[in-house]
Amino acid sequence: MTAHSATLDADYGAALAALAEYAGAPAAFWPVLIQTVQRQLNARAVWLVWRPVSDDPAPWKMLAQVPSAAAVPVDEVLSLAALKKLARDGVTVGQGAGAALALAELQTTDPRQQIVLIADMGGAAAAVAGLQKLTGFICVPQAFDSLRKAKSGARDATRLAQTLESMGRVLDANSFDQAALTFVNDLSERFACETVSLSWRAFEGLRLRATSHSEKVARRSEATSLLEEAGQEALTQDKEVMLPATDQKQVSTAHEAYVRMVKPGHILTLPLMQRSADGQTTELGAVTLERQRQQFSTAEQWALRLYCEMAIAPLVWHAQNTKWLLVRMGREIARSIPKALKPRSGAGKLLMGTLVAAVVGAMFIPLPFRLSATAVLKTDASAYVGAAYDGFIEGSQIILGSVVEKGDVIFTLNTSELVLERNALIAELAQSNRDAEIRRSVNQLSEMLVAQAKADELRAKLLKIDQKLAGAAAKAPISGVVVEGEPAKKIGEAVRRGESQVTISALSSLYVEAAVSEKDLSFIAAGQPVELTLLARPKDTFTMSVARAVPAPEVQDADNVFPVRMSDPDTRADWWVPGMTGVVKISAGTRPVWWLASRSLVDYLRLLLWF
Repeated sequence: MTAHSATLDADYGAALAALAEYAGAPAAFWPVLIQTVQRQLNARAVWLVWRPVSDDPAPWKMLAQVPSAAAVPVDEVLSLAALKKLARDGVTVGQGAGAALALAELQTTDPRQQIVLIADMGGAAAAVAGLQKLTGFICVPQAFDSLRKAKSGARDATRLAQTLESMGRVLDANSFDQAALTFVNDLSERFACETVSLSWRAFEGLRLRATSHSEKVARRSEATSLLEEAGQEALTQDKEVMLPATDQKQVSTAHEAYVRMVKPGHILTLPLMQRSADGQTTELGAVTLERQRQQFSTAEQWALRLYCEMAIAPLVWHAQNTKWLLVRMGREIARSIPKALKPRSGAGKLLMGTLVAAVVGAMFIPLPFRLSATAVLKTDASAYVGAAYDGFIEGSQIILGSVVEKGDVIFTLNTSELVLERNALIAELAQSNRDAEIRRSVNQLSEMLVAQAKADELRAKLLKIDQKLAGAAAKAPISGVVVEGEPAKKIGEAVRRGESQVTISALSSLYVEAAVSEKDLSFIAAGQPVELTLLARPKDTFTMSVARAVPAPEVQDADNVFPVRMSDPDTRADWWVPGMTGVVKISAGTRPVWWLASRSLVDYLRLLLWF
């Protein structure tokens, strides 16, 4: 740290201590606070607004501002989203009046009021940089109120000033681990403790992050596990746990086990809980203090509570902004590697380096790239056989799978009604012819013409019935196999003209069609080798090639697919029938191993992040 940085840090800590020890009235405290914030953050303007906390939020009121002529759209800046971020993090960055603003929700001893500090930092970078220092002012009003109400003024004020100085050092840390170590070291010195430990939240529960006067933390020991369980014990009860116990209602099973193993003398664990304005609490961690000399007094417990409450905001800040998530994950994974797997000698390190190089080199080995898709056997020639007229099926020998030749009878219709109708028409036709002859013999020409017209009508009806009788036997228009319809099982069933009763597919024009996903369509090209395996005989493989892709997409299993037609196979089996399904493997060249392993993930991220 440079001399200039040390001077700035000393001035910052002194400013926090001066605000906490301010001896004036509360009405005069707020102008001093915002003037100090403006000076420490080098802000262009600072506003302090206030409103009571209620179910129906009241309008914001100006508590203090500097300079006095500055204006800010409070309702626009303190939107619902900004207030939620403040409730969660304590500080955030906002926009208003054409400038970047640093926002902080100040904590007080009165939960019925909400106070927000707004600082005009000019640029966005300055606003983000100012948040770290602004975090130190969050608990200053609370410290000011607590100091005014404290009965043991001199001792508590000194301890509070030391706390604020410690918060300045915590804020000046470069990472969460450094801030946590500074925090526990200060606690150890201020309260004459042999050991102070900080456990912080992790995915699997609390995890020991810092131990006083120790750069490294032994995370895989039994004592560490018991210490983490003790912290979780205090968090679960949401109160301090102390041994020897003064509260008979506390649960201290993990603490007692730790005391039996380590024998620290006196132990005190304080939970770290972050409480938002809407009453929700977040479990952050726990601080455990160990001291042999004497038990922790009530005044020390009060000071420790204040110290921990003020340390929550800086520690949360560092936890969220120290490293990227992937960096933190990688670091934790590296620390979790057993010591037996870590190389210790030069030969071991050389072997490890060789293995890493071999793995990296293997990622660039080209391997065949093949696309998988579902396939189905189809035919270009199909025929539909229906009834020539409305009637009833009288006879058929055709079922599914029947092989028919062109001209074979598929089914016959009942013709008894048509024969009766035909005989009646023949009789009427003979009668009409006789009437026409009689009228002609008696020279009744008009009646003769009527009789001849009726005879012509009867002949037309006879012709129509003869055509129906000729079509009573439905015949196959092509040779093939029946793939739909079983008229042999529908004897006596009524059928209507135009409705298809049987579908015939030709076996001579079978082809393979694959449903290729849209994401793989760009890798398809005519002439690529293809291997086909059908579900009927998985052991048999047929080779062919890509003929063309058909631009006719359809949705299949929630995926957009395109039909790709294959060329005629080198060998065709006699057991192939239309409708059989299987899988095709389309060879699309070679690709390196790393590309094959990451293709799906990279494509997903490109669509998600647009890069």
